[in-house]
Amino acid sequence: MVSRHKIVTTVIILLLLSVLFSGCTEEKNIAPAPDSIQKETVDVSSQNVTQSSKEENIPEIKITSFSSIYLHDNNEDIYLFSWENVPGNESHGLLNYLKNDLHISWVENAQITKGGKENKTIRVFTDEYSIEVMLNNESVLLKRDRGYENYNLWVKEENGTHNVYNKKYGNKYDISERYYAVYNLSIKNNGSSPLYFKLNGLRLHEGDRIFNTTTPEPYNKNSSLLEVLQDLENENKLKDATLLPGQSLNGTVAFRVNSLYNKSFLLKYNTTTVTSASFEKSIEALAAAEYFDYSVALRIPPYNLCREKNGTRGSNEPIFDDLNEISCETWANWVNRSIFEVYQKSDVERMRKSQLIPTTEMVYALRVVPEGNITMSPVTKRFDRSHLLVTDDTGEEIINTSSIEGMAVLRNQTYTFKPDWMLNFSGMNISNASIVQISFKASYITKFPFSGTIGETGRLSYINQDVILDDKLNIIVVRYYPHQFHLG
Repeated sequence: MVSRHKIVTTVIILLLLSVLFSGCTEEKNIAPAPDSIQKETVDVSSQNVTQSSKEENIPEIKITSFSSIYLHDNNEDIYLFSWENVPGNESHGLLNYLKNDLHISWVENAQITKGGKENKTIRVFTDEYSIEVMLNNESVLLKRDRGYENYNLWVKEENGTHNVYNKKYGNKYDISERYYAVYNLSIKNNGSSPLYFKLNGLRLHEGDRIFNTTTPEPYNKNSSLLEVLQDLENENKLKDATLLPGQSLNGTVAFRVNSLYNKSFLLKYNTTTVTSASFEKSIEALAAAEYFDYSVALRIPPYNLCREKNGTRGSNEPIFDDLNEISCETWANWVNRSIFEVYQKSDVERMRKSQLIPTTEMVYALRVVPEGNITMSPVTKRFDRSHLLVTDDTGEEIINTSSIEGMAVLRNQTYTFKPDWMLNFSGMNISNASIVQISFKASYITKFPFSGTIGETGRLSYINQDVILDDKLNIIVVRYYPHQFHLG
């Protein structure tokens, strides 16, 4: 009986061990899921990623044009007050300016109030007198006897406040240089929910450097004769906005940078890179337009010297003469990078040698509209005016000017040049064309005592150029218009 019991016990143990080992084996050899199940898992993961992307609702951003701007002067920006703190603890800054700069003595006993639409008007007044100060975008206007006028006050938004500066012209020996990169962007909400666009989400990367958006100093003193700046003044400035599904927004955003354009500029919105093949083409078009010798197309040397007969013969070499009060000056007939650098270097060297503090201002502004199908309307002399009109394939105007000194058009690998008084160019359609616009100002003015008064000598030189390039970056149309003034 005992042996039989042992046999039964042994059999039970063996069966239990068999079950245990079988379970372990099945655990170690789990069969792979069928392909259909794996694929379904991947699809679900992809769907989750898409949904996550939609939840973030990243805007579609396109670069429609790009501008690179250089400014220099020996002016000084003097801080006056913060708009938000007047009336308040910075009222003295406004009152001191009115009293000391504009010589308005009655403001010592004046009251100050703020009102108007969005609190954009400050009123300084007594029982007998009053002045209105109005915040107008990036500038401040004063209303006295003759309505609102510009007194060279400009506004910069810093840390959420609008700080007002007074620009003092030509009152120091040091020349300050500034560079700006300005993007014209199209921003669209392709998502199914509202998109909250934040301007400070845009940042410009240049290698390890990161530049935040800024309010550029106002161009209004220069923009009337400089077409690139005038166009930028008229563009919509991007601000924080809510975009509904399918809604889009267009406007410009500016960055204070350390140089003119270069290939390493990389625009990002938060962590998303704004990629654009057209931007690479823009850089190439800018370089082609900047380093072109326009004397080949326009048939005129780069410089106009005052010592030459009537100042119209032109020269390939500039002369800058400060040896006497009635100095000789050199104006630019047209501009490229080389000519810009000549004036840039000359101003610095002349400033160091000058015994009197001159006033020097320089603007070199480039704007490029990349790759598009464009139409140039016929250009003819009519009623003592000629007109250059260039539109894109939607009919939007890119160039619209009647200020033409002369034009050159490339045909059969040869430039045909015609001055303004005999313009006669047929219209043309150009595919995948890029347009580069260049504006240049170079002024250098010295004030000196003369017979008990203050005299001035120097030059003012303004130039505007339009350059049309084909898809191979050949320059096929050039329009130029210089303004040249001599003082003294």
